[in-house]
Amino acid sequence: MSQLAQQVAAAAQALQQEGKEPSLALIKGRLGHVAMSPALLQAYQAWRNGLVVVTPGELPVAPPTAPAETGDLQHQLNRIEAKLDLLLQKLAL
Repeated sequence: MSQLAQQVAAAAQALQQEGKEPSLALIKGRLGHVAMSPALLQAYQAWRNGLVVVTPGELPVAPPTAPAETGDLQHQLNRIEAKLDLLLQKLAL
């Protein structure tokens, strides 16, 4: 399994533990250093299909942003997430 796939799975697990529904936008935001790419989309889809699971001792996920920045970033992230979800729905047709 690729390192990126493990990072995506770890980020998704962390989001679930926070009570959030993992989406591509939230995972990308959590990883921080990863640019949107076909590899990231493939890793996300592999996780969604249950092909990637986090094993103990895997790579740590980058900590969330500082609380002062969270308000504006969260708004932008929500907007981007909605757009990505719409695009993914259209691609699935």
